[in-house]
Amino acid sequence: MTVSYATERSRFTSIKFVHSSRSNTILILRVLSEAAGVLLGTTIYSTFEVVQWVKISRPDGLPFPEFLALQPSTGPLGLLVLALGRGLPAAEWPMKPRVMSFIRLVSEFAVPVLGVLIMSNVSIDPVYLPIKDTVKPFAFGMEPFNASVASQLGIMEDLLFNINYVSFLYNTIRAIDITPNFENRVGCESGLSITTKSSCARHVLLAQELQNVDAQLPLNLNSESDVVLSAGQQIYSLEFHDNIVIKNESLTCETINSGPAYYRLCTQNAGDGSIHANIIPCPPDLVNAAQCNRTTTWQSNPGFSTSIQASFQNATISYNRPDGRILSHELETDAQSVPLEASELLSAMTVLLNTTAVGNAGLASPILGSPSHFFGRLIAGHMYRIGKLTSTNPSARIKGTNALQSILAMTLFYCQNGILGQAVLPFAGRNTSSDGSTGAFGEQQRTSLASLAETRYRIEVGRAALWAYVAIGGLTLALCFLALIIGSICEWVKRDAQPTLYPALDFWTQCRVETEDGALVPVQKRGELTWIQGQELFREVQGLKVTRRKQKLREGVELG
Repeated sequence: MTVSYATERSRFTSIKFVHSSRSNTILILRVLSEAAGVLLGTTIYSTFEVVQWVKISRPDGLPFPEFLALQPSTGPLGLLVLALGRGLPAAEWPMKPRVMSFIRLVSEFAVPVLGVLIMSNVSIDPVYLPIKDTVKPFAFGMEPFNASVASQLGIMEDLLFNINYVSFLYNTIRAIDITPNFENRVGCESGLSITTKSSCARHVLLAQELQNVDAQLPLNLNSESDVVLSAGQQIYSLEFHDNIVIKNESLTCETINSGPAYYRLCTQNAGDGSIHANIIPCPPDLVNAAQCNRTTTWQSNPGFSTSIQASFQNATISYNRPDGRILSHELETDAQSVPLEASELLSAMTVLLNTTAVGNAGLASPILGSPSHFFGRLIAGHMYRIGKLTSTNPSARIKGTNALQSILAMTLFYCQNGILGQAVLPFAGRNTSSDGSTGAFGEQQRTSLASLAETRYRIEVGRAALWAYVAIGGLTLALCFLALIIGSICEWVKRDAQPTLYPALDFWTQCRVETEDGALVPVQKRGELTWIQGQELFREVQGLKVTRRKQKLREGVELG
């Protein structure tokens, strides 16, 4: 039952009490493992009792040292002393009692060890199941990149892009970091290189933000569920590799500035279908001297470089309704590469990072006003700041690489048709722009399913721990059952009196302690053994044996 529950094949998993909370889920496993431990301990106890009884029933009886090793009343400390033989050599204290004591010690410790083993690698994971009567088709996901959308965002840039852009690929309202652990090796931190001597990989999934579609979700707001489930949602899978070699061939660049702060942004298509990107900030000393526009030598600096490989995948995404963060994801399809053109990506980034163009009155909102291009000036200032940091602390280059990767990801995320079509703010400006229902504010196809979800908790036990539990427990039970079957058959064939539930009573009524020559140990001898300790006691009992009283003797007593 413990194993079936741990592998989710037990009927217990369908009981609401079991999966309603983390504590209940793990409580059932603990109860089952403890019950299994009690039953296993009882089986082990009964097995040694039967083995002891069978060996006593032999014509030669059971040597007293072995009797002590098999006697249920001998505790762990006594078994340890028997196994060590009080320091006596093998000639004075034979190996059989040592081995039997050791076997009993191992078997007794096997029970708590199994209990610890099954609980050693346990995790309780939430599972979100759709509530059937809330499942409805909905436009929920990523669309192909459209560079023309960049010029349409207008005033929305000031709302969407701000100083928090550096956390774009970390923020769990949209990003799921699936960078393998081995990428966090020496020289890498969260998939980003600390120095120029290493190249690190970063893998991030981008899903739709709940806040972008929450206003139009066809769900019952009065439901007690705090989870929104989006099944079949198309998401971005972005793979980055930093510190790459940028070749001058087919390299397209734009120089952007805000006042004296300049930086150069370049892109090119790579042969493997990815895009190479490079951002080179003007050194701080040139910025302070207002010389960035008068010399171009700084544009040959290595700067910060990365490659980006974009793919689409379908996935089921679970969101927390109150704060919009992603709770879990489950990929449904393999990655399908998305064709991107480096020049189009650079064109879109240039629009988003623009700092000098006059605001487009057609993109103004009667509520929010005209675009301020604040984000472009922010990036210019940030590049200046990163340049100052890396001049004194080379490991700060991780900030520059992260900034470049974040800008690339933001451009892909926001430059797509319908990205803001279901948000609240677009409706305020629809009457002021002919593009109010197209592009970023257009309507997406309903290719996914949205629903509220029920939260259940699923137990997951490490496979290695589970296999070890099955192997140790199964082997122990198999040996015990084999010994019990053989012992029971032996007792049945002899037709002797069966042992009772009280081992001490059986020893008093059915056993006798004899010397090596078969003589009963006299009362005086037993009294002397009371005052002997240590090695001397072991030497004295080594020659004794326990035998079973003969059937005829018992019959004679009854006739008398």
